[in-house]
Amino acid sequence: MDTSDPESSTTIQDRFFVNVKGAMDSLQIFLHTSKKLALSLEKRFNHYSIPVTIDKGELSKLKLRLEAIRATLKRSDVLGLSDEFDRLWMRELRDLEYQAEDVVEMIEFEELRGTRFEDFKNELLASIGKRKRAEVYNMFSSIPSASVFLKIKKITDRFHEIARQRDALRLREEDGNKLTKPSPITAMSSRSACQLVGRKDDMDKLIKWLKSDELSHGTYSVKTIVGMAGVGKTTLVQHVFHDRAIESSFDLKIWVCMSQQYDMVEVMRKIVEGIENTTPNYSELDLLHSTAIKHFRNKKVLLVLDDMWDEDPWHWSSLQVPLTEGAKGSKLVVTTRSMKISQIMCAKRYHLRCLSDDSSWELCRNRACQGRKIELDCNMKAIGKRIVSRCKGLPLAAEAVGVSLSFSHEEKHWNKVLENLLLTEDGEVSKILPALKVSYDLLPLHLKRCFAYCSLFPKGYVFQKDVLVKLWMAQGFIDCNGSSSLEEVGGKYFDYLLDRCFFLHPPFHYPTEERYVMHDLYHELAEDVSGKEFNRNKDSKMPKLDEKVRHSSIVPPEPPLKEAIQLGSFGGQDLRSFLFVGEKKPEGVPFRMNISRDLFVLLDCLRVLDLSNTDIENLPCNLGNLIHLRYLSFENSRIRCLPESIGGLFNLQTLNLRECIYLDELPKGLKLLDNLRHLYLPLYRSRRIAMPYGIGKMISLQTLSYFVMGTETESCRIEELSNLVNLKGEMHVLEINNVTDPKFAEEANMQNKSKVEKLTLEWSVADSISPDLNGELASEVLEKLKPYHNLEDLTINGFCGTRLPSWLSGQVLLKLTTLDLNRCNKVEKLPSLGQLPSLKHLSVQSMVRLTRIGEEFCGHASSSNSIGQYHRAFPKLEVLVFKKMDAWEEWGGVENGDFPCLKYLSLYECNLLKKPPPFPDSVKVKIKRNPKLKELTITKFQKTQIIILHGETSNNTPCNFLGDHDIIMLEAMQ
Repeated sequence: MDTSDPESSTTIQDRFFVNVKGAMDSLQIFLHTSKKLALSLEKRFNHYSIPVTIDKGELSKLKLRLEAIRATLKRSDVLGLSDEFDRLWMRELRDLEYQAEDVVEMIEFEELRGTRFEDFKNELLASIGKRKRAEVYNMFSSIPSASVFLKIKKITDRFHEIARQRDALRLREEDGNKLTKPSPITAMSSRSACQLVGRKDDMDKLIKWLKSDELSHGTYSVKTIVGMAGVGKTTLVQHVFHDRAIESSFDLKIWVCMSQQYDMVEVMRKIVEGIENTTPNYSELDLLHSTAIKHFRNKKVLLVLDDMWDEDPWHWSSLQVPLTEGAKGSKLVVTTRSMKISQIMCAKRYHLRCLSDDSSWELCRNRACQGRKIELDCNMKAIGKRIVSRCKGLPLAAEAVGVSLSFSHEEKHWNKVLENLLLTEDGEVSKILPALKVSYDLLPLHLKRCFAYCSLFPKGYVFQKDVLVKLWMAQGFIDCNGSSSLEEVGGKYFDYLLDRCFFLHPPFHYPTEERYVMHDLYHELAEDVSGKEFNRNKDSKMPKLDEKVRHSSIVPPEPPLKEAIQLGSFGGQDLRSFLFVGEKKPEGVPFRMNISRDLFVLLDCLRVLDLSNTDIENLPCNLGNLIHLRYLSFENSRIRCLPESIGGLFNLQTLNLRECIYLDELPKGLKLLDNLRHLYLPLYRSRRIAMPYGIGKMISLQTLSYFVMGTETESCRIEELSNLVNLKGEMHVLEINNVTDPKFAEEANMQNKSKVEKLTLEWSVADSISPDLNGELASEVLEKLKPYHNLEDLTINGFCGTRLPSWLSGQVLLKLTTLDLNRCNKVEKLPSLGQLPSLKHLSVQSMVRLTRIGEEFCGHASSSNSIGQYHRAFPKLEVLVFKKMDAWEEWGGVENGDFPCLKYLSLYECNLLKKPPPFPDSVKVKIKRNPKLKELTITKFQKTQIIILHGETSNNTPCNFLGDHDIIMLEAMQ
């Protein structure tokens, strides 16, 4: 290091010692204050004790000291200590920070216990049986003072030990380099897919082969793309896979991400899933083969197996079964690091070589300049090219150092990156990890933690952005200041890491969810930097954890073992995360797991507990001991009930009960969780979970899978929705038939749910067809449930009223794009839906009393004085579906120019309909089971597709109306 640099070693030493002294001083004051507060807990409490009073002023001081400790540790992180002893010393301070945080929350819990819970205790005890009273007592009992003092003593002892070591800490000139730190919220100018530089020749050759008639295995041909880690195999094939020249060359394209550990059943399941866009619910290999064969037969198929490791010849034989059924010209592309796989598959091998220095520099410069045209002087270019030369032609390394250089375009910063980029020559991974490490070193401390947390998941894991953000929230990794929510800031954290290649868009697509993968080498980096704080266990037996471990996960082996996983004594009592990372099994059989009764006593520091995809049915009543818990998931488990003590988890932010089909009810104490932000419930099941009264008090809720009204006194009521103004995304309001007065629906104030984008309003099926139900009451209730005007997607299901609401018009729901009217069995007339200006998808199903659709449907009468796009009916509608309309006979009122954007019309089981109105050019018409349909008029025929499926005809065949129309497909005509 240049000693003339303003950031000299003396300055670094001075600043570091100041930070260390600040942290130690804050810790000392913290210990004094915490002991003082803990004295008020010395009295032993029984189940009926009066809560203690905590000095709020002293508690505030305690929190301020904890913040001071955190701030000084963050400042020390900027110095970038390289000496192992110094880093170990800082980890000890970080460990004390964790323990101090636990003490604060324990004292804070006791302060809140009285104000939140005591009024509710007697009410709850009176409403439950004797069996559950122990759970309530557990919920209301005070934290033993001995537990708090034990924590404080542990911190004190370790504090004095560290203080004795402080004098031994000596920084040398090479101990730290202060690197430029970007703002954690700054995003790159664009977040495009991985760049393809210097690969035009490779891409052209691969496309030429794919379009050729070469057949090496009967009807298909195989090519393996072989290369070292980080050389760009997946990126190359991904660009070819989506190239326009390839789109029209194959009938079926499938991309399968392989893994180091898998079985043939899993591979075939992924192939079927890639075809059907849904996960098969069976796992028999023969059945999977049959399904794949059915889809492959006589079709030209492109199958990509990405990152192949398996060298078992039998597995290759099994893979060939469906491929042999494809049409001539089908292709299989395999990316791999193994030469042997090419031999096993008898495949042509394409060896993907490293980039040239010029291409590496171009790739690096593009990342460094974030796609902008920035002129670099000769010195900067020279430094950049020296850096790139260390990347050995590996695109992943070139992009990684490019990201590091993008943080500052000053020569001083680029020189420091060069100094820190010490690549070795031994082994392919060691060539690239240091390059990736430079990008990691430049991250702020909280983003380093976020990245390291990903080491709990296995290689190839598909991350859901929103889930990962919630896990980061639970650990306190997200710094939230200002008007943005934790979720919004966490989303920006993720985008920041995505922009810098720590995450990647998967080569396969998830159309409705934000899902991402991590390159294997970045995953290895996460494992490398996570140290002893993180533990990922690949065995079914839980090991005795080191006391330094704070976050642990179990990744069950594949195929899963028959014996149950035992969650017994851990040894790591300070554990903050425990996750079971097992994928949902297609046959619905979850992983077997046993939980010891004292588990939640041992792990009382947990912030995250995820036991999804396991067979657990009951939980110990001492779940309420986990007072620090923020994230709790039992998704797809066999859980039958939650203990009432869950009401004591006032820090809980996320409760995930998706697919818990055996769960019968929610605990009454749920309403006490006023910090709960996300409540996921099992939506698709025959019987809804009973919801207790008081849900409306959970004003922090942003996610509520559904809100169901009951008939019992203790059931929740629709007016409770009034205060849930933070709800966002998708919302289901169910059993609306239990609303007895329209004024209650009005009190729900649906118009204040401005962040809800998708809304379902549902009545019970039985009531929707009951002739005795008051249809006028239901109509008035629905009228009062007027949603916010920016709603995008609306479903009205099982409506038992006689008329649809007036707000279903173009002047109210201006942004509505999707509307589904289903089983509105008493409605005889549709409203003026044609004037909804943004509507793109409309589905009308099972309206058994509707006999005629006229001009009121298009809304011409109501819009005769209007101008512009409101004059034409359905100005943006693309998809129109009518299904099971038993009484519908006549459809008129459509004028020239209506439906200008219509692409797809479906008429399914409209048994009495004889003649639809004329439709524009380019519409695809699907007709199924419409026996009386005899005439169909299309204004132009050049591009029209008419598809008839299972037409039930007689001598007066409905084919008469087709005339000379362009019939693209005609199936199963009888």
